Amino acid sequence: MSLDWLDGKEFSINTFLLMDRDMISVIADQRDAKVVEALSVILSNNETLKWYLINKCPECRNYFVNLVNEVHQYYDKDTLKEYEDFLIEALDTLIVYMYPEVMEKLDYIALWDEERLLSITDFSNKRVLDIGSGTGRLAFSVADQAEFVYAVEPVFELRDYMRNKSKELKYENVYIIDGKIEALPFPNDFFDVVVSGHVFGGDYEAEYLEMCRVLRNDGYIIDCPGEDERKKPNGPSKELIDMGFEYSHYVSKSDGDVYRYWKKIKK
Repeated sequence: MSLDWLDGKEFSINTFLLMDRDMISVIADQRDAKVVEALSVILSNNETLKWYLINKCPECRNYFVNLVNEVHQYYDKDTLKEYEDFLIEALDTLIVYMYPEVMEKLDYIALWDEERLLSITDFSNKRVLDIGSGTGRLAFSVADQAEFVYAVEPVFELRDYMRNKSKELKYENVYIIDGKIEALPFPNDFFDVVVSGHVFGGDYEAEYLEMCRVLRNDGYIIDCPGEDERKKPNGPSKELIDMGFEYSHYVSKSDGDVYRYWKKIKK
């Protein structure tokens, strides 16, 4: 789903050549008709990009080959560029991961106040896990108080950005590693607090159980998204409420609805 984060004209279609296997698999799961059409046209007219996607993500080979087989014509340069600009904007939440400096300036991060997280619980001398860290919005917010913070992020470009930022900020207690929410590379009962921004929800039950596994008794799971301009007429997440999470609501600086969630885990 596009969040209108990017202007497609400002980015190259070659950005897709920076993506890893997992990100390509997300692209292959797209079902929006216009996105699929754009992919079909672009890949049928771009042998390099088609070759890269197929070879970087072999399990997606049939999907991309079938897309190309549906197109039986070549498009002029201007028409092709229109499709490219559209696709970049439609997949902006993926594209932006390749440009951490751009991501850091989005209202979602730039307008966010760290007190939105720090006011939920006391992070003093706590062992903290930040899942899906992105540019480190949550991880760096608690680093001054925590004993240590592990920032787990599957995208290489974002990990690299956080490592450089951590050095600039002179943090020696922030550790940036590869990993995903569904298979956290840590032993049982290791953390006092587990935080995330917008990664919780692909598979609520499995992800919740994995976060509980690495959390100590009386530890907290916190979901603390950034600023958002979107209105949420349906209110807070029914799934999280049904799982026993408490929540609070505020109107963001972008005039959208933001819900924060937290739960103390008893073992």
